[in-house]
Amino acid sequence: MIGYLQGRIIGLLESQIIIKTAGGIGYVVYVSPLKGFMINENIEFFIWHVIREADQDLYSFDSLDDRKWAEKLTKVSGVGPKAATNIIYSLGSKRVQEAIVNQDAATFSSVKGLGEKTAKKIVLELKGATTDLAKLDERSTTTKIDKTGKFVTDFTDTLSNLGYKRGEIVSTITELKRQGEWEEKDLTGLVKKALTSMVRV
Repeated sequence: MIGYLQGRIIGLLESQIIIKTAGGIGYVVYVSPLKGFMINENIEFFIWHVIREADQDLYSFDSLDDRKWAEKLTKVSGVGPKAATNIIYSLGSKRVQEAIVNQDAATFSSVKGLGEKTAKKIVLELKGATTDLAKLDERSTTTKIDKTGKFVTDFTDTLSNLGYKRGEIVSTITELKRQGEWEEKDLTGLVKKALTSMVRV
């Protein structure tokens, strides 16, 4: 199973490139159409290796989070690897997470080739994939933030489970405090505010 590739581009295809590794092997890899690649360019990617009975495909990603979310998207009925990868290439994993948290099907509908019906299924079926935000909704609707202890742990764990690093979370808390949001939002509201802020960075 291939999970990472590093090498030099020796061929450009319609939606794929050929990467020659140091060992002399050339791999055909799907890449984002939004990026421009050049012959002899040195690149490195995290790879999602999809194996089927008839063939095998390699999809490239800039981060492990993007790769993980492409896989999660295929849990939605009707979304195959190519469609899932196209969503990640178009939106990025952080924007995907934000859209699911906010139940924003319109964001997914903006992806070329993705219908409105499938977009709605994604936000519905993957709501639990962004951790138990539904439980946070129930727990924090009428409860204001406890600024220490369990709240900090819940807030940090939620963003950590969404793939954010500790340094990013600490910086976000600092920014929320600077904006006065840390004092005012319930837990779910603050998580959503943090996701919006982090996507814009």
